[in-house]
Amino acid sequence: MMENMLKNGLCLIGLIIGLAACYDDHGNYNYSELPGITLEVKDTVYATQFKPLELSVEIKLDGAEESDYEFSWRLWSNEIGGVWKQKTICKTKKLSYSVTEIPGSYSLVLTCHNKKSGIDTYKKVLLVVQGIITEGWMVLQEKDGKTDFDLIMSPYFSNRVDKDQILHDVYKSINGEQLEGRGVKIGSFFCLGRYQHVMILTDKGGARLDAITMQKTYDISTLMTDMSDWKPENYIFYHYYWSPGRYGYDALISNGRFYEYSVISAMGFTTYIEPILIDGMTYKSSSYAPRYFDYYLAIIYDELGGRFLCFPKKNGGSTWVLQEMPDNASGSVFNIKNMRAKLRYMDTGFKNYEYGLFEDWDTHTNTLCVFNFDRRTNVDKAMYSAANCPEIQNASHFAVGDLGPVFYYATDRDIYQYDYTGSNTGKKVYSLANSEERITGMKIFKPCVDRFIKSHPYNNKILIISTYNESSKEGKVYMYYINVSNGAIDTSSEKTFSGFGQILDMEYNYPKYGS
Repeated sequence: MMENMLKNGLCLIGLIIGLAACYDDHGNYNYSELPGITLEVKDTVYATQFKPLELSVEIKLDGAEESDYEFSWRLWSNEIGGVWKQKTICKTKKLSYSVTEIPGSYSLVLTCHNKKSGIDTYKKVLLVVQGIITEGWMVLQEKDGKTDFDLIMSPYFSNRVDKDQILHDVYKSINGEQLEGRGVKIGSFFCLGRYQHVMILTDKGGARLDAITMQKTYDISTLMTDMSDWKPENYIFYHYYWSPGRYGYDALISNGRFYEYSVISAMGFTTYIEPILIDGMTYKSSSYAPRYFDYYLAIIYDELGGRFLCFPKKNGGSTWVLQEMPDNASGSVFNIKNMRAKLRYMDTGFKNYEYGLFEDWDTHTNTLCVFNFDRRTNVDKAMYSAANCPEIQNASHFAVGDLGPVFYYATDRDIYQYDYTGSNTGKKVYSLANSEERITGMKIFKPCVDRFIKSHPYNNKILIISTYNESSKEGKVYMYYINVSNGAIDTSSEKTFSGFGQILDMEYNYPKYGS
């Protein structure tokens, strides 16, 4: 029974197909052949980051009009999941595109859309982007109310490039978003052969970047347990002189609080954390802190107590409890547990000592103190009265060299040099030529102080000054060659980079390790 039903069903289906084949459709249809299209372009194209890519395509339309077609180029990374982040980069037959993608492999697809038929024809090209970011000088700026940073690469201070180049708005160009807030600080952080970071702090947060690609790796808000009291003052990286490739600590100072981060998994620092306070300990961290030391996880200067505090290492381990410095840390020069002064500036200088400028709480006189925090005892090395340094009370910018006894301080228009080991006096050594410009920053080029680079042809040989002209709303960077031993400035060597907004901070960007 079932077998007969199956046979009858198959016969019925065959009859229907036969009748349909005999049906003559007299509808009003045009069966003319569609024009063919052939796309001829290179299968692989190479481009350089931050440079324009021009790519022409030969199109054979087989009699059709080019006006019948629309063209578009799409781009996506060949990394896993990259296709879901594809973007249209051009809508003309000839590709013209300023490449901001990080180095790597990409798919580049041209789509030719026939407007009459709706048919699309595709051509896929392999795009290889080569990197250009290397050793440079980062300039954090605010322009038109927006914060970003530019990267200066120049043979003036680097043998890795043969011509001047400035990469503008690096953060937005690479990450496709705007930094939130006004910039405060830009800094570098590394562990040899393992990672290189750039840190940007703003009054609204900031970001950690991969220093090789400048691609964002973290928002600062994800690295802090609480942002409710966020008022960033400084960023500090600790270069352990005996093992720069093994350990890595850096710290944020915000609203008088000190937050440290460790890349050592055993320490468990997955975020920036404050020290543990016990036995009624209170503190207000200075914006500055020592950076070249051993025997401690960190050393801070407490503005409330006018003293140095520490997180010591003990018996091969470490503690995160904030403590006073040991009683025997000081010698006979001064007492690091009772400075009774405001710390105006501190940085690593000559002989890898820390140089701190202090203003006495009561007399308001200034003293330059020299520390060797690489020792357990006799940390206090020297102190110099800065009473004979004109305008030092009005100075807001400072710089110290680490290859010689060089110390500069600057007001908004003039730079002075403090001869602390000789005459113990200060003298004016430089003034801005443009009366409308104001100094906004000053640093000595010191690429080797962290031992990331063992030697550098321009180490300690360049004084870098940033300025701002309120009338023209333009910031500039001036560079001068200086004598590493005595600090003499060669004003004839002036190198100027212009076109910035208001410059908020500057910092060196290390080249890729091993390059």
